[in-house]
Amino acid sequence: AFKVKLSEFRGEDITEHEIVLLKQYIEDDSFTPEKMASKSAAAANLCTWVVNIVNFNRIYVKVKPLMDSLQAARESKAAAIASLEEAQRQVAEVQNTLAMLNEKYEEAVREKKEVEDQAEALTARADLAQRLVGGLASENVRWGEEIERLKSNALTLVGDCMLAAGFVSYVGAFDKDLREELWMNQWSADIKSRNIPMTEGSDPLQVLSDDGRNSKMVSEGLPSDRVSLENGAVLTNCKRWPLLIDPQAQAIKWLKKKEEGNLDIIQLTQKNWLKVLENAITNGRCVIIENIGTDIDATLDPVLSRSIYKKGRSLYLKLGGEEVEYDPAFQLYLQTKLSNPHYKPEIAAQCTLINFIATERGLEDQLLAKVVELERPDLEEKARALTAAAINYQIQLVELEDELLERLANAPDDILSDVPLIEGLEATKKTAQEINEAVESGKITKKEVDEAREAYRPQASEGAMLYFLLTKLCVIDHMYQYSLDSFMTFFEKSVRKAPAKDGLQERVISLRDSLRISIFTWVSRGLFERHKLIFLAQLTFNLMKRGIIGTEDWNEAQFQFLVRAPTKATDPNPLTWLPDTAWTATAALADIEEFGKFTSDLVEAAPRFREWFNAIAPEDEKLPLDWAGLDRQPFQKMLVVRCLRPDRMNSALTSFIRNTLPDGGAYIECDSTLNSIEILDSCLADSTPKTPIYFILSPGANVVADLDKKAAENGLQKGVSYHNVSMGQGQDIVAMSCLETAHRNGHWVILNNVHLMPKWLIELEKKLDEYGAEGSHEKFRVFLTSDPSNAIPIGILNRCIKLTNEPPAGLKANLKRAWCFFPKDYIEEADSKTKSILFGLCHFHSIIMERKQFGPMGYNMKYPFSIGDLRDSATCLQNYMDNIGGGKIPWQDLKYIFGEIMYGGHIVNDFDRLLATEYLNFYMKDELLDETEMYPFAEDEKGVSFMSPAPTSFEKYIEHIDKNMAGDTPIAFGLHPNAEIDFRTQQSNTMFNTLIELQPKGASSGEGAASPQQVAESTANEILDKFGEKNFDVEDLVRNLDEMGPYQNVFIQEMDVMNVLLDEIRRSIKELQLGFAGELTMSEAMEDLMMSLYMDRVPVSWAKRAWPSMKSLGSWVKNFSDRIFQLEEWMNNPSEIPKVTWLSGLVNPTSFLTAICQVTAQKNQWELDKLVTFTRITKMMTVDEVDGNSRDGAYIIGLSLQGASWDINGTQIEKSKPKEMFCPMPVINVKAVTKEKANIGGIYHCPTYMTEQRGPTWYFNAQLKTTSPPARWTLAGVALIGEIA
Repeated sequence: AFKVKLSEFRGEDITEHEIVLLKQYIEDDSFTPEKMASKSAAAANLCTWVVNIVNFNRIYVKVKPLMDSLQAARESKAAAIASLEEAQRQVAEVQNTLAMLNEKYEEAVREKKEVEDQAEALTARADLAQRLVGGLASENVRWGEEIERLKSNALTLVGDCMLAAGFVSYVGAFDKDLREELWMNQWSADIKSRNIPMTEGSDPLQVLSDDGRNSKMVSEGLPSDRVSLENGAVLTNCKRWPLLIDPQAQAIKWLKKKEEGNLDIIQLTQKNWLKVLENAITNGRCVIIENIGTDIDATLDPVLSRSIYKKGRSLYLKLGGEEVEYDPAFQLYLQTKLSNPHYKPEIAAQCTLINFIATERGLEDQLLAKVVELERPDLEEKARALTAAAINYQIQLVELEDELLERLANAPDDILSDVPLIEGLEATKKTAQEINEAVESGKITKKEVDEAREAYRPQASEGAMLYFLLTKLCVIDHMYQYSLDSFMTFFEKSVRKAPAKDGLQERVISLRDSLRISIFTWVSRGLFERHKLIFLAQLTFNLMKRGIIGTEDWNEAQFQFLVRAPTKATDPNPLTWLPDTAWTATAALADIEEFGKFTSDLVEAAPRFREWFNAIAPEDEKLPLDWAGLDRQPFQKMLVVRCLRPDRMNSALTSFIRNTLPDGGAYIECDSTLNSIEILDSCLADSTPKTPIYFILSPGANVVADLDKKAAENGLQKGVSYHNVSMGQGQDIVAMSCLETAHRNGHWVILNNVHLMPKWLIELEKKLDEYGAEGSHEKFRVFLTSDPSNAIPIGILNRCIKLTNEPPAGLKANLKRAWCFFPKDYIEEADSKTKSILFGLCHFHSIIMERKQFGPMGYNMKYPFSIGDLRDSATCLQNYMDNIGGGKIPWQDLKYIFGEIMYGGHIVNDFDRLLATEYLNFYMKDELLDETEMYPFAEDEKGVSFMSPAPTSFEKYIEHIDKNMAGDTPIAFGLHPNAEIDFRTQQSNTMFNTLIELQPKGASSGEGAASPQQVAESTANEILDKFGEKNFDVEDLVRNLDEMGPYQNVFIQEMDVMNVLLDEIRRSIKELQLGFAGELTMSEAMEDLMMSLYMDRVPVSWAKRAWPSMKSLGSWVKNFSDRIFQLEEWMNNPSEIPKVTWLSGLVNPTSFLTAICQVTAQKNQWELDKLVTFTRITKMMTVDEVDGNSRDGAYIIGLSLQGASWDINGTQIEKSKPKEMFCPMPVINVKAVTKEKANIGGIYHCPTYMTEQRGPTWYFNAQLKTTSPPARWTLAGVALIGEIA
């Protein structure tokens, strides 16, 4: 109950009095719950309650008034809220009314806006439609025409694509003329003949590319001529890997820019090329394999043939035996610097060959830009800006048109709803209009600029002609390679060196003259002497063809006659003094219109023509009769000289060039006033760190001494800043180290005999390229020396300035050089005997060196005699002279040392060794110690002599040589004066044969002349008609023979050889005919056969199976027919030999001579090895004079004596008659005798050769009676020749 009371007790009701009473307890410190809890828990709870209820009361007393005020406020608020709600109800009613009104208003406004918007949209749509129609109006006509064209093309697309596909697949390897012949004349006509629809005048280039793409390729560096653009189109469209024939590196320069940033360039000689290629294949990069040869590494076969296979989702191919992942983005280009490579058919099948050889027109444009840039930089800058702008405009127009068409193609159904499309269309059309206006304006300006530039066109045109002239020189010798970059360097220098002129026309002439002499000087310094006139003739004839020089109109027929000198079978030669070859040549000359009467005049006025013919320099003499007028037409006069006196053609051509070419003497005598040091100095001025100097070595030349001198002048020290490396095994490391040092520090490096390490030269080429890209020290120079070699990389040769340093030509120059080789002090200190012998030795050295000019008549082989042989011989001489101490001179010892060891060490031919011995027998004798004749057997010649001087001073010897030795004469060598005619005739023939090689393959003798293929086809048919059915049935012959003797063996062997040759002729001609018919692919061997038939040369495959011969094909075929006839005659009576055997008509005449010995040995029971052949010359000149077979041997015929004549009455050898090159020999009786009987006095053992080539064609010695010493005929080079060309 107490607890209930407590819970119901109201704290609000406690009075103040009660509070006062409780205060004393509450304020008591002991009255706390804690302390009460120690006494009683109930007391503690009660204490807590009392304290809390009192506290509650105290708070309540304070809060109660506030609560009352709150209550009053709440009541007041409730009344206000009730009033507010009433007002809000009234407002809501008003607002509802207003909202209804607003909604009606907004509906009215919205309806109005919709009407206005619809009106505005319709107006805008009408405007857009108007703008769209207006924007496309200008395209309407063109697109209409384009649509019609496309509709037409839909029908002709098959033919156009067929033509373009053939163009990409097949024409890339050909030049401009052949391309046009193929697609324009043959393919187009063939497609039309098969009724395949094709656009009239379809052009593959337009099918494969367009103006925009062409402009883009040009902007990337591709030349802008038609052929280059075709090449670019083929390259970008072909599906096979492109193989670029790029000797001028124009294609690779373009590709480097085209594929920039995604390109790897490798060579197959690099060590890591396979790894680079593998990474490119995997990562889809572009690769250029540069500078490949005709044989391509077999490792590349899977790549070239695209042997790709799928494995899972990826593509793979095998490379180097390993599986490599293939990225379809991979692109491969192959490049070769070879100008006329021959690739196997499988390479042509796997690759698209593209001929990037610079065209003359394309190069002409480049040179025009260069000369104008140098002469009128303002003009060229303007031209370049216009060209660049035109290219950019063209590209932009194409891009804009493509963009426009793309937008229209992708427009929505309601095209008027695509406002950006219409705005873009307007912007595009505006830009296109601006561009077209700029293009038209540019065309006007460009026309004005082009007209100003065209004034320099002749200079550029001649420059292009000169460059293509240079590129053909490699036909003569592999060493003659010239890059376009090198040519451009000298082209620029020629412009800078050209003398200033007032008028523009005079300035252009000055530029052309400067270019001509600059290029000729640069090139001729790297040519051998024997090739300089050939190059100069080519230059002159090309200028004449273009009408630049010369007063005569160009006549192609006459030019072809000059270089080819054809002959014509005609009536027998009525003039005894005129060689038969000259007579047949004049018969051919008479076929030329202007020379129709020449042959008849030649016969009628024979004495006067003979006088002209016998003149020392007939080319400078007037011809008889009306032909004297040819002095005013020197080119036509050369034709007469070519026929009658071919030995004078070099002199005639030199004189013609001197008088025809402006300032011709400067070309003829180019560098003649400069010594080797001055020429080297000039070349050093032209060289750069990127341009090495290349010395092409000749026996006897010493280039290092000159270079040592120049190095010293430039302050370079041997082994420190001037490095001399002799190449050989292991020297490549040394060379690379020296090059690296020199490249960084500006040293000079000379690499000697680089031909000994041809493979390493490829590394050198790459290294020089690296140095060029990196930038070398400005004083860095590289010098290379080598013998001529086909193994030298083209990339090395064509970048170099080439120098030939041949030893002096001529006997006097050689003798002076040999004498001056010895120090003056050495000569002055020597005793008189030593001086005399040394002079004789120098004369012997000069004779040995110069005799080689007479070709096979001089030596059977070529020997590398040099000044070192003279030096070593002089050393031995000095040792002997020191040992004898003034006693008797050991001539035999000296002759043996000189003739068998020093000089003889080079000689491997017995007849050449005998020749050297006879020279030494003539010079090395006691008479040499005083004054004696130095020209062997010169007594018979009037006014031709050279005496050795009595011992005197060094200078007096030189003075004696200058004063007493006249010009070169064959007599100085012991040869007959006719030897010079033979030598010069051979020299002339060699020169013109080389000129023929340099002519374009399609060169003909005028309009309507047959092509090489037509000529070859005709010749092949004639030969096949002649020999097609010929064959010897040897087995049947052997079966029918009663007895097989030595002679029968000889003729059967000859028949076997003839059968093999006949089979090869038939096989090769039939194969060629199949090639002409298109049934076989033309191989390199077939092409060679075709060119041999065209050039009237014996094909190589025939020559290998035939006898040695120097004849032209026509003469060779006649000779072949005669040989077969002799064998056929023998077959009629095989048991006996012919009463006179045509010995030179046998393939192996040695076997016939052996048969004579065998028959004699069998008949007399003699030992075969003790027998030799012995010849007796009869007085019978023809076979008809012979009654029957020889009783003791065999009669032979068909030999001619060269170098001497035969006295048929005195039956002995004698001196040749003037201008008699060959003396036909009578019938010769050859018998077998013992060696003892053959060794009799008064006999010259005359070597007998199959051809004029001599050397390896020797087969026996004939015994000829002589009253002169045999040594005379040995020195005269007298020999019997079986076949005269």
